[in-house]
Amino acid sequence: MGVDIGALWTKAVVMEGGKVLASGAIRSSMHPAGPVGELVANLLAKAGLPPGSGKIAATGVGRKNMAQAAHLTDIMAFSKGARFLHPATRIVVDLGGQGVRLMELELDGMMSNFITNDKCSTGTGCFLDIMAAALGVEPAYMGTASQAAKEPAVINTSCTVFAESEVVTLVAKKRPVEEIIAGLNGMVAKKVVAMINSVTTKGDIMLAGGVAMNAGVVGAIEHELKRKAILPPEPNMVGAIGAAVSAGGAK
Repeated sequence: MGVDIGALWTKAVVMEGGKVLASGAIRSSMHPAGPVGELVANLLAKAGLPPGSGKIAATGVGRKNMAQAAHLTDIMAFSKGARFLHPATRIVVDLGGQGVRLMELELDGMMSNFITNDKCSTGTGCFLDIMAAALGVEPAYMGTASQAAKEPAVINTSCTVFAESEVVTLVAKKRPVEEIIAGLNGMVAKKVVAMINSVTTKGDIMLAGGVAMNAGVVGAIEHELKRKAILPPEPNMVGAIGAAVSAGGAK
């Protein structure tokens, strides 16, 4: 089993024989032990396995709260998860709740380099949640609304505080919400693509993390890249899958 305790969401998967048997997610909390234990128990039951089955590894900002689990960093977990899901992956971009991380992989799957924007919230789940609140919409709406936009609004700053102020101003000027969201998704995409273009590794690019579930952001990234990215069926589970692969003893 692999558990990824992130800033906003905690994800877990149960794997056996190289297959994901069950997966699930709950909101992260200040005291994760109880909720995570319940999530683990539910997934084991869903997979038809008895309580306490198998080995467990944890990753994410809250991994140290799981004393009974082996621990590995987010970067290693996402590298392993991406390699498991798509062996030809050369670049993994984790679009998470608190930060955006890019990992470069060698042909054999070993990580050769990584970069992160942890000092800036642009492109993260937190950033998009704040913008959704400023617009008075649900975060999930941010992924589909931009597809109905006639012309994306121009957002001049990537700073969360100033971007929120710009959004409020655009709303006051009666700019359609869909166009504002398209502008925000496009700004996020430009930041992500700038990170991708800053590395020398070429090849398949996988988008992972919760923000990769936002179709508007993914579409904007692919538009900027002028190519398709690899998008797993559950991009938010890549870290948890990598932790499970590690728990199973895979290199």
